[in-house]
Amino acid sequence: MTLAASRGDGRTGENSTANTRTISNLPKMLRDGPWTEGWTEVRGEVYIPLPAFHEMNRQREADDLPTFANPRNTTAGSLKLLDVNEVAKRPLRFWAYTLLTHEGPLAQNLDLRLHSERLLLMDEMGLPMVDWQMARNVEEVQAYWQDLQDRRDELDYEVDGVVVKVNDLRFRDELGVTAKSPRWAMAYKFKARREITTLLAIKHSVGRTGAVTPYAELEAVNIGGATIRNATLHNEDEIQRLGVAPGLRVVLERAGDVIPKIISLAPDEDRTGEYTPPTVCPSCGTELVQPPDEVIRRCVNISCPAQKRGRLIHFGSRNAMDIDGLGEKTIDLLLEKELVNDPGDVFALRPEDWSSLPGFKERSVSNMLNALTAAKDRTLDRLVFGLGIRMVGEGAARALAKRYKTLDALREASPNVEELESIEDIGSKIAASVAEFFSLERNLTVIEKLRNAGVSFGTLPASADVTDHPAFSGKTFVLTGSLDSMSRPEAKRLIESLGGKVTSSVTKKTDVVIAGLSPGSKLDKANGLGIEVWDEPRFVSELRDAGVEPESI
Repeated sequence: MTLAASRGDGRTGENSTANTRTISNLPKMLRDGPWTEGWTEVRGEVYIPLPAFHEMNRQREADDLPTFANPRNTTAGSLKLLDVNEVAKRPLRFWAYTLLTHEGPLAQNLDLRLHSERLLLMDEMGLPMVDWQMARNVEEVQAYWQDLQDRRDELDYEVDGVVVKVNDLRFRDELGVTAKSPRWAMAYKFKARREITTLLAIKHSVGRTGAVTPYAELEAVNIGGATIRNATLHNEDEIQRLGVAPGLRVVLERAGDVIPKIISLAPDEDRTGEYTPPTVCPSCGTELVQPPDEVIRRCVNISCPAQKRGRLIHFGSRNAMDIDGLGEKTIDLLLEKELVNDPGDVFALRPEDWSSLPGFKERSVSNMLNALTAAKDRTLDRLVFGLGIRMVGEGAARALAKRYKTLDALREASPNVEELESIEDIGSKIAASVAEFFSLERNLTVIEKLRNAGVSFGTLPASADVTDHPAFSGKTFVLTGSLDSMSRPEAKRLIESLGGKVTSSVTKKTDVVIAGLSPGSKLDKANGLGIEVWDEPRFVSELRDAGVEPESI
């Protein structure tokens, strides 16, 4: 084994090779076989068996150490520990669930078009395997799911459902993926675990955009190994629908064995409650407003302490600027000492500012300064997301970064709402929000602070090594049918390298459909909509005109 990495945010993970080597059931070398020449990449999951988890907690209790809450969080935290010897004490285990890549002499003699063949090969290699089964129809899927759910409490590991996958990888290529998940796989969850507890109070949190969200404070209850004390209530309408109020007993569900949610009053609860929504912000006391098209109330005070805190936490978060060490506790210390007001202030802090914080010694200050220096070179999509523009999630931030290339270009284009709406993944509400953000002087002030600090305003993601070409740049392509000269993933990569975008469905926004052998209904739809169609020779010709040669030709 040469490298073990976490999936991270889907783009950037963490190298956890040293810690992963301590996992007792994970071989450090594959069994002897034809696969030992070359390299193999597998994906899997690290977990802690329940009996081992309980024994570990019993030992910690005997040693007068704090016990762990649940196996899931303990596993994730263990892989991030800096002390390998401490990790080795944790009863971590590994399961492989897919063979992603094998490159070597064996690859030429393998036909791994079926996922099941890849699973069998990993078993031959000596890797610990996840439990799996082939299903020929929906009824067999249902039977497997039901059997596992019936045995759920007898298993020695935590599980909240099964994953159903298309076996033939060629069909996976045809189905494609969405921004969040593949179309060729689905999670078939078990029924959520439920318990009854008492609602102690309805409280309210204020988000970074001023949204005031109610949540329930509960009498502590254990569900699936986790102690639950709070649960979301979403909004006023949900509270009225549930009829909940302090003092009433409620049914609590841990959806997906992760998110706690109140689903109803307890069956024997014969009362309903009245809820009076807040009229002022619980953080700053400003009168709340409720926009006509929204179900939530908002605090419009830009100086609201809770909003300020939320914006700073969001800016430094892993999926945004990923500033290592700038977590909630550090931000609370900075705010307490009034050292920062907005994200632009973070980069202006001097070493003596950091050393004035409790717990920040010389090494901590050095690490923080290094983290801030590294954050100055984050990609543009991360910066756009980190700015906290309302309604702009990671996908929209990537779309805006890809279109405008620099923050200044995005700011200049922002008043043109129609132009913004023409971008894939940018609807009218997002476009209006972007326009409003860049029209406010306070936001421009933050941007100038970031510029003066040397934060990059024009870095594209490292994966997007794009050389624009007029035949491809800014156009949306759909691939259908099989290509002789290259695989579909290679075709997608080449199109994107020339500034194009590949989607899986034909719509009015599609510019070109590339039709290979047996193209199917996508070609019919393209012809019906009058969309330009390229056959494979035309596609290869356009690639060559752009100076690109498919690897397999």
